[in-house]
Amino acid sequence: MAVICLEGASAVGKTTTSQEIARKTNAYVVPEVNLLFERPKNEPKTWYLERQVERWQMAQEKQSEYDMVILDGDIFQPLNYNWCFDFKVFNQSLAFIYEFYREELSVGRIKFPDKYFYLYTSHSNLKCRKENDQTRKRGNFEKHLEILEPHQRYYEAVNRFEPQLVHLVEANNIEENIGVIINNSPSSSLDRNSGKLLDNIMYWLEQNKSHY
Repeated sequence: MAVICLEGASAVGKTTTSQEIARKTNAYVVPEVNLLFERPKNEPKTWYLERQVERWQMAQEKQSEYDMVILDGDIFQPLNYNWCFDFKVFNQSLAFIYEFYREELSVGRIKFPDKYFYLYTSHSNLKCRKENDQTRKRGNFEKHLEILEPHQRYYEAVNRFEPQLVHLVEANNIEENIGVIINNSPSSSLDRNSGKLLDNIMYWLEQNKSHY
């Protein structure tokens, strides 16, 4: 069965949409790293990257049991997130992150999902949803608002390298999100050259600044 990924800004509705799809259909949700694992003190430099690989392996294990597996957040998130902040937030260069993923791809421990659904809405809607959601703290929310444009631009670039891999969804409400995702999800896994796609993304990140 297919593995899809929901991405988008904080408070856009990724988790709620994922959970509702799982409630209404035979789908399994793989939560984001910070909900699955407890960060260790003095964590190794590759700790977060390794947990993304574990998330992919969880998705693979669930494929035989479910009609769809949903990644709540991109397993390649360290690439775009670090780029959005000009690689100044964490002690990880673009080359370091790329080399980690390239090695994992080469041994078959990870690959790109079959489809991305990128949820987006306005700044004002995100702030309103954040204020009305008492279930999560959403640390660094204001900082995340600053990277809305480059974050979406990254996924638009990915879609140019691999047409129809990314489907942009205007996240007006959860029911609409669910309809778009279910109607546009592949029914089975796709054969994709993940190594070539990663190489194209690496080149694009090198050539493009996150902020003009």
